[in-house]
Amino acid sequence: MLPSLKRTLIAVSVFASFSSISQKVIANNVIENIERISIIATRKESLNTDLAMSVHSINSDELKIDNGQHIAESLNSVSGVLIDQLSGGQGHKTAIRMPLNTSGYYLFLQDNVPIQSAAFFNHNALWWSSFNSNASRVEVLKGAGTALYGSGAVAATINVLSKPISKNPETNLSMTLGESEYNKIALSHSQKIDDKNGLGVSASYLSNQGWRDHTGSERSELTARHELKLSHAQTLTTSLVMSDLEQEMAAGLSKELFETDPTNSGLPQQILQSDPLRKSQYLKLSTQWDFYVDEDYYSAIGYIRHRTNDYTATWSANMPNNQSQVNSLGLLALANWQHHNDANSILGIDIELTEGEQFSDQPTNITTTGYGADIFVKGEVYYDDTTRYTSIAPYFQHQRSLAENLEFTVGARLDYTKFDFDNHMSVIGDIGHGLQSLADRNDSFKHLSPKTSLNYHLTDNSSTYLRYANSFRLPTAGSLYHIKSSDTADNITSIDAEVSDTFELGYKSNLEKISIDLALFYMDVDDAIVRAYDDNGQRFLTNAGRVIHKGFEASINWQVANNFDVSVAYSKAEHEYDEFIIDAGRIKRGELVEKDLSGKTMVMAPEYLTNLRLRYQPEAIAGLSTMLEVQSIGEYWMDEANEQSYDGYTIANIKLYFDVTNKLSLNARILNLTDKFYVQEAQVRYGKEIYQPAAPRTAYLGLNYQW
Repeated sequence: MLPSLKRTLIAVSVFASFSSISQKVIANNVIENIERISIIATRKESLNTDLAMSVHSINSDELKIDNGQHIAESLNSVSGVLIDQLSGGQGHKTAIRMPLNTSGYYLFLQDNVPIQSAAFFNHNALWWSSFNSNASRVEVLKGAGTALYGSGAVAATINVLSKPISKNPETNLSMTLGESEYNKIALSHSQKIDDKNGLGVSASYLSNQGWRDHTGSERSELTARHELKLSHAQTLTTSLVMSDLEQEMAAGLSKELFETDPTNSGLPQQILQSDPLRKSQYLKLSTQWDFYVDEDYYSAIGYIRHRTNDYTATWSANMPNNQSQVNSLGLLALANWQHHNDANSILGIDIELTEGEQFSDQPTNITTTGYGADIFVKGEVYYDDTTRYTSIAPYFQHQRSLAENLEFTVGARLDYTKFDFDNHMSVIGDIGHGLQSLADRNDSFKHLSPKTSLNYHLTDNSSTYLRYANSFRLPTAGSLYHIKSSDTADNITSIDAEVSDTFELGYKSNLEKISIDLALFYMDVDDAIVRAYDDNGQRFLTNAGRVIHKGFEASINWQVANNFDVSVAYSKAEHEYDEFIIDAGRIKRGELVEKDLSGKTMVMAPEYLTNLRLRYQPEAIAGLSTMLEVQSIGEYWMDEANEQSYDGYTIANIKLYFDVTNKLSLNARILNLTDKFYVQEAQVRYGKEIYQPAAPRTAYLGLNYQW
């Protein structure tokens, strides 16, 4: 985009947002951004004040004005949520009631179905959702999930919901252009075929050269939805999501390189010559059967999933190639009975069968220096295996009134999982570089997750609740079988799932002009998986840690006038190691090198998260919606010893949506309005400062035509 156009767009955006704020409010420009209905808890629509948990929804109007390149642009408006888009691409890290991390503490759903298998968790999994072409709402359940959800629903559950079929034929074409050769085009059509059938199809294509070197990406997406009314009480909804992603890969920068050349890829020349890419294909096909008998509800969802994920691990010193393919077949079934005494019960079961194939080799000769110096030879194979995963999880939940305005809920979920590992390597044992190839083996895990809550209705529009929920996180197939040191197989069998307990006290109020959601939470994670060493110096993984997360979250949405509203999302939290020793008992060069992190604050755990959104529809320009957004991230530690910190950042974004006619609309947004030079992520690894630079001011323009 030309600099003059960029400056003009900034000036017009600011003027439209603030010049008319004192003008008279008109009745036909009413802002409505408070989403009070959620389905994430039980798959049935529920008023948020009826749910004893912290649940937030982002509605279609908010998604429309965000028009995000990445789902992070919308999710970061939720209190206590930070989705960190990596290097301007489609990948992400997540911090919800936790520090920024890539571990499996989050459950990602698409239309109530897990996007991935817990045994093959990928922290980037939201890129497999339908966000780019067919999302009507996004829901976030913070803290441990309900009895409906198993491994991964520790810190949060995110559900991306597809658009329902339109009552009347509707076709949409949208296009967005931006700097760094960003372009996105999406086309969709939806209509009722007859009284019983409806069909919706959408497709999108996104490409972006990236503002940093070697961070370009291309992503294609196709979705389809068919709704069939079997009778007045039964429906079948079939959903297909397919995507193809190709993305260039970059690395973090040293402090010197960040300050002198933040656009640098951070990759050595010999790696750039091999053009490291991430390629991923995804398919999810599911059919949901819903059956209503008076107030009783029955549901069953059958699904199949397929995904590939091939990439160069640019964060590893030798930068190996990794390839994987994962296929799943699953069933989610539940029955919800409404009793005559104003009580209801849910009984359900989840079943999944998954097979994952994983392969890793060395793409080029590399000699590393410094810590862990080594010589890696092109063609070396690090792992080649197949893991079959079976999961069976029955659960129940019962809710009843203890008094006129007091509701009690109790539930539990029993997860049984089994891993069958088949190693295709010709060598078993030490394969060099401190790696070990394991013999074929089986591992199984079993966990019972109890949950209970009290919800008290203060008025018809407000409630307060107290909640306890237990949850767990399975070790993945990679952490079990892809050992990054000379681990002993005997000790690996002792690994168990990480267990978490969440305690939460909350308040919700939905008045005519203001919505308030407050929550105090305490979450501990016991049996954290850490590395340790036996008497022979062999490394193994064991459950020997305890981490505590506690904090306060506030979300306020105030409709100041018919055409002006303010929303604030704020959280302040502490994330500390309570009992955590890394390298316990390890002797190196005659010295004990274990690290006792007990009492230390976790790395990349911002002291606070704040998101402020001001939305205004000026009277002078009918059909124009504007938003000024301010996002602020607090200070956090870069290293485990808590000796070096990063100050955080505050940035502003501005977004506009203009209905030119009832068919044509225009949109624009400018991210990092003040062109702030800042760090998106900062961390110390192996004694070196590593920085992920944040994007400079970036402008986008788009249009949408509907007929």
